[in-house]
Amino acid sequence: MTRPIYIIGHKHSDMDSVASAYAYARLLQLQGGKHVTPARSGELRPEVDFVFKRFHIEPPQVLSDLYLQVRDVMESNVVVIHTSQSLLEATQLLQKHSYRSLPVIDAHKQVQGVITQEDVAKQFSQQLTEEFDSSVDHFAPLQRENVVRVLKGRVLLEGQRELGKRILVAAMESQTLRTALEPGDLVVTGDLQSAQATALEHGASALVVTDGAAVTERILALAREHGAMVISTTYRTFTAVRLLSMSVSAQAMMKRQFPFCHPEDYLDDIRPELLQNNALPVVDSKRRLVGYLSRTDLLNARPKQVYLVDHNERSQAVDGIEEAELLGIIDHHRVADISTSRPILFRVEPVGSTSTIIATFYQEENIPLPPEVAGILLGGILSDTLVLRSPTCTPRDKRIATELAALAGEDVEQFGQEINS
Repeated sequence: MTRPIYIIGHKHSDMDSVASAYAYARLLQLQGGKHVTPARSGELRPEVDFVFKRFHIEPPQVLSDLYLQVRDVMESNVVVIHTSQSLLEATQLLQKHSYRSLPVIDAHKQVQGVITQEDVAKQFSQQLTEEFDSSVDHFAPLQRENVVRVLKGRVLLEGQRELGKRILVAAMESQTLRTALEPGDLVVTGDLQSAQATALEHGASALVVTDGAAVTERILALAREHGAMVISTTYRTFTAVRLLSMSVSAQAMMKRQFPFCHPEDYLDDIRPELLQNNALPVVDSKRRLVGYLSRTDLLNARPKQVYLVDHNERSQAVDGIEEAELLGIIDHHRVADISTSRPILFRVEPVGSTSTIIATFYQEENIPLPPEVAGILLGGILSDTLVLRSPTCTPRDKRIATELAALAGEDVEQFGQEINS
């Protein structure tokens, strides 16, 4: 997962702070940065709102802190199983991706449950118990589509009857079969026509003929008479029964009570829950799946990346700066108390506005300033220098402001008065 880079000013987001964040983010984007996001802290001041609206630009998003959230580390491309899919398909996905659990979603992407390796193991262990030698009793009715899919079967007759919960192997005499058979059973048989006929005559909802054996017209006519489904499969009987026992839907096997989290949750808050569960579905306010968070994601979590503009004091920085990876500082104030563990971009100059420095970057990189960016930077300079009249205003501020005004199609004095009115 590619980490975003945030460009943000100080906690009290004035015009110069927000303009610098926006314009520097645009510069990095023009240089090829695909995950660079301008941000601001706190409410949007009236003058900031005025300038951004004037140039038809959405102000930077609010970033209240830099603490890691679920959205920063979760897996967005989630492997899922749908409620109607079979336990066999869930098993195959778990094995293919080496997962321990999968979210189960419905047609609206809402998470309905979670299916785990333990659920699969439980189903396999049931097959090994003695009472399932000739029949497997599911706790949910079998699904036609799943039965056909797991058997890679060929439907010879659709039938009209609903499938029951039991799978019965017709490896017995007809009299014994009649006794063992319950209405609605799905009966698995080889090419023994007597067993096939007995099953259909005594209430089988479906007949699975194994080993690619031919099904006679007499048996098909009998099945049609009783509304039963007939499926042919090339699997041998033993394999067919094992596969059929895995045709139960994921919805029937899933855990309906399960922990989950939201993208905006903080990792520190979710950590205890994640230590008790291998993974958590990440859902939105409508319980739609948006991601999956695993312990591996937690172990691989890396801090948020950030550039600070228009300040370099820890007390003015957005909360969580101590946990972030600081990439650079661009400012026009005194050097303060932020320290780093490795070298970073550090550009502090004695000018009246950070926007002046950002505009200079465009010139140094020979990147043309888009008119709307020029207008935003002009607003930052005029706001911070009191329309070029403050004691901190330098000749460079005035020169850059004149150049930006020409690009933006603005009059310096008039625009400055409108900003500060």
